[in-house]
Amino acid sequence: MIAVFRTLLLIAGCCCSLVNGAELRVAIGVQDAAQIAMQGQALPDDTPGREVIAFSEDIAREICRRLNAHCQVSYVVFAEILPGVENGRFDLGFGNFLRTPEREKRVAFSDAIWRSSSRLVGTPATAKSFADRLGQPVTLASLRDARVVALENSQQFAFLKRIASERQLTVLGAATPAAVLGALRDNTADFALLPILTAYAQLRHNGTQQFEFVGPAQASNGLGGTVNIALPSQRNELRHSVNRALAACRADGTFQRTMHRHFPVNLD
Repeated sequence: MIAVFRTLLLIAGCCCSLVNGAELRVAIGVQDAAQIAMQGQALPDDTPGREVIAFSEDIAREICRRLNAHCQVSYVVFAEILPGVENGRFDLGFGNFLRTPEREKRVAFSDAIWRSSSRLVGTPATAKSFADRLGQPVTLASLRDARVVALENSQQFAFLKRIASERQLTVLGAATPAAVLGALRDNTADFALLPILTAYAQLRHNGTQQFEFVGPAQASNGLGGTVNIALPSQRNELRHSVNRALAACRADGTFQRTMHRHFPVNLD
């Protein structure tokens, strides 16, 4: 019996060593490609998406600390995160990822870190013009014959492509949230469809240009749900360890304190 117990302890120790003391390569999605050059620097308060980036990095480093692992953080554009996790370039991917069956075929996901939905964004003038043309307020359900931009490889982009023919939509893709808003500014798109937290971050730091949420939040059709950390699908022990670290962060209040430090609202 003692021999069996010792064997179990040895196996447990080996499993822990797969994570503890290792280096974890963390990908964090940025709002603007120019932010990639800010690796390791404190982001200025007026940086679009600073809250999302800073929160993700703080949670990533807290997970690494609890796993006794060195955190190597890389800022990358959204479209690079999932392929990077899938091919083993990154161990953890923070990109405001909704957990979907299609993505689960490519990567594994942690337990939820927050809940998300999607919002249309546009100018008041454009929203009024389309409302007059449609004969009703603009919502994602009522929108027709419009140019709509979304992040490439996002759930919002995939949804728009599915309904484009039926709704006579021209769907445009952009690499970063800043580029999404840029398409509205230069009038190459009428509306944008973004995750609500990403949209909030862009609108908060938008300066003098007036954009607003158009219509209600959407969570159906894959446009809302839990946001999770992406991990390589074969790294089961890492996923379990990350989930234990997240649970411990919530249990002792670290997660909630970090959230409130960066956001004015509760993301749960």
